[in-house]
Amino acid sequence: MKSFFRCTIAMMCFITLAGSVVIAQDLQQQISTLGSAAAKGYISPILSGWGNDLNTGIYYSADLHDVLGFDVGVRAGMSKITDADKTYSLDLPASVKLTSVPGLPSGIIPTGGYIVLTKGVNYQSLPVIAPTAVGNKDNVNVQTTGGRANVYSANGTLIGQTPLGAVPTGQTIFTLPGGFDLGSLGVPLPMPQFDLGLPFGLEFMLRYVPTISAGNTGKFNYMGFGLRYSIDQWIPLCPVNIAVHFMTQKMNFKSTSDADIFSANATAYGLEVSKKFFILTIFGGFQMEKSTLSLAKYSYTGNDPTLIGTSIPGFDVSGANTSRFTVGARILLLFINVHAEYSMATTPMLGAGVGITIR
Repeated sequence: MKSFFRCTIAMMCFITLAGSVVIAQDLQQQISTLGSAAAKGYISPILSGWGNDLNTGIYYSADLHDVLGFDVGVRAGMSKITDADKTYSLDLPASVKLTSVPGLPSGIIPTGGYIVLTKGVNYQSLPVIAPTAVGNKDNVNVQTTGGRANVYSANGTLIGQTPLGAVPTGQTIFTLPGGFDLGSLGVPLPMPQFDLGLPFGLEFMLRYVPTISAGNTGKFNYMGFGLRYSIDQWIPLCPVNIAVHFMTQKMNFKSTSDADIFSANATAYGLEVSKKFFILTIFGGFQMEKSTLSLAKYSYTGNDPTLIGTSIPGFDVSGANTSRFTVGARILLLFINVHAEYSMATTPMLGAGVGITIR
């Protein structure tokens, strides 16, 4: 029974983590078609959600294990996605340099020359509202609206304007990709966790996943550790269990060639209280936290002519949550525990877990 349960936990963890690697690889492909400002708007909600996930499910009781007592299982966190998370606004560039435009009569652009389309004249002046990575799957095309455009020779000399009506309407200049249509919940992030009771009312926590590969989509590794300390051991006849905790974590996604896609760092510390009623434990707590996700430098592969052939610098995204109040419940049947929690924070969180406990 124990072996079967351990294998089930391992398989659930691998499948879900492999899914996260696939999404990370898809994100890399989508982001490579975006410039810096668009990439930040596009990816921020999902990266912030993963950062919030990391700080979820750290505890399910304030009753720490006895010395050498242990717990092994899988915790998972999911961020709530709001309508505001599903779109972002992007200011378009003031002008776009093109060597060709579909539908433009031949001979207008000289050999080696180009035309310059202007915002508000040849394409829309208003910001574009596009889906983020958690939004709908529809691409957004920025298209020509007609108007006259300046024409330049191969050496950059202005030689005139296009004739009236020559610049076509409805021709795509560049495309902003759609999202993954994740609904109201983000991508669940599973976190294998091992807890070990130590002397002096301490408990050691370890989260660890060695480098795993999801075929040709990329690689993932993850590690976190922390400590918990019993407070109620110093309070005679205390009717509840009280503990404090600290946890730090790091996660990395890489391509199959070991090139960085993005990495995440998270830190949390807080106070928890619990009360056991036979097989049911009610718990709650307050936590301060921080998470930062870093997107690596990437090569632009989209169709924005102003960015083709360039490298886009990476940037950092901070998790939206800096503190949270958590309430939850745990059911313990012999050595098997199942628990769930809800956290009230800037981004509300759901957490759940299953594991084996030896007190």
